[in-house]
Amino acid sequence: MMALFDVVLVFTLVLLAWRCVTVTDVFRAIVVFIVIGLLLGLAWARLEAPDLALAETAIGAGLLGVLLLGTWRALDAGERHACGHHRAPVPARWLAGIGSAGFGLAMLVALTSLDGHPGGAGELALNNLDAAGTEQPVTAVLLNFRSYDTLLEMGVVLMALIGALLCRAALTYQPRAEDVTVDTPLVPVLVTAFAPAVLLMGVYLVWAGTHSPGGAFQGGATLAGAGVLLVLGGRLHGVPHTALITRALLILGTVVFTAAGLLLIPLEGAFMAYPADFIYPIMLVIEYSLALSIALSLLLLFTGTHGLRRGES
Repeated sequence: MMALFDVVLVFTLVLLAWRCVTVTDVFRAIVVFIVIGLLLGLAWARLEAPDLALAETAIGAGLLGVLLLGTWRALDAGERHACGHHRAPVPARWLAGIGSAGFGLAMLVALTSLDGHPGGAGELALNNLDAAGTEQPVTAVLLNFRSYDTLLEMGVVLMALIGALLCRAALTYQPRAEDVTVDTPLVPVLVTAFAPAVLLMGVYLVWAGTHSPGGAFQGGATLAGAGVLLVLGGRLHGVPHTALITRALLILGTVVFTAAGLLLIPLEGAFMAYPADFIYPIMLVIEYSLALSIALSLLLLFTGTHGLRRGES
C-alpha cells in the first residue's frame, strides 16, 4: 500500500511541476508551487529525512509562498495579465526542454555511478556523534563537520536581504504598512490564537535540533512565520529605517558563530573546535543566535522594509 502511495506521490509531483511552468495565470502558478512544496515535504518525510521535510514545508511552501503571493499582490492588473500571458518562442522552449532532459539524464548517470562503499562521510559523522556533542546527525554536520559551510550560508541569507532591499529601493513601488495587512476581522483573531503557538513551536524546534529533527533553519523559518502572522494582523509594521537592535539581530548569528570559533582557538588550537565539556551549551547558544538572525531576515524579506515597529492593534 505504501509503495502505491509513493508512486502516486511521485507522479503527482511531476504533474504539478509541469503544470506550474505551463499555466498562464500567475496566481494559479503560485498556488501550484505552494502545493508542490507541501508535497515535497511529505516526500522527504517518506524518505526518512524529517529535517529536510520541516525545512521544505516551512521555507519552500510557507514563507516562499507568502513572498510570491505578496509580489503578486503588489502588481497591478495590467502587470499580472502581462506576466501570465508571456510565453517564450517555441524554439527556446524546445531548447530548454532538451537541455533540462539532458541535465536530468546526466544527473541520473552520475548518481547511479557513485561508489556506495562504507566509510564515507555519512558513516564517519555517525561514528563521531559523541565528539560532536549532539545526538542529532544533521546538527552535528551543520555545526561541526561542515561548520564553514553553515557560516557562509548565514552570510548568503544576509546578502540576499541586502540585495532585495537594494532592488526594492530602485523600484517606483514602495511597500507601505497597509500593503501587507488584510482588512478582515478574522485575521486578528487567528493571530491571537495561533501566533503564540507558532512562536513556541519555533523556539522548541531550535532546542530539539540538538537531539532530534529541528535546528536553527527550521526553527528560524517557523519564527519568521509567526512574524508574518503578526504583520498580517497589524501587530507589526514595516518601517523605512533600520534600528540599531535590528542590525544587531541580523548579524547576531554570524557574529556569535564566528566569535565562538575564534575565542576558543587558544584552548583547542583550531578554528571552530569546541571543548568537549562545554560543546552542548555552546552549540545551543549558536543555534538560537542563528535562528533569530534567520527569522528576522526572512521576515524583512516579506515586508520589503528595512525595519519593523509595533503596530497599534
